[in-house]
Amino acid sequence: MSDNAADLLRLSEDPNADPRTRRRQTMERLVQTLLAMADAEIGSSDRQHRHSIIHLTTIIRDMTGRIAEADDATFSAIVKEAAMLIRSLQRRQAEAARFTVH
Repeated sequence: MSDNAADLLRLSEDPNADPRTRRRQTMERLVQTLLAMADAEIGSSDRQHRHSIIHLTTIIRDMTGRIAEADDATFSAIVKEAAMLIRSLQRRQAEAARFTVH
């Protein structure tokens, strides 16, 4: 999933898209990444963790329009925080995988 975190930091690959569209695309990638991480938590003993990821995803999805319209500094801060969250979740999943018997 580290590629997803890197992709999230980049705006749209479409050079013809307007800034608001690129921001919406970034938020959509964030939602997709978080949903994939929540899916990876299925069967985990920590159901609250999965629920927290889904709750955060719902909030971001509901606020995508407002986030896309935020000023540059606010939008950048949101994306940086989201990337840090994804990296943290990735580390948590990697650590949990070490202790999972397959």
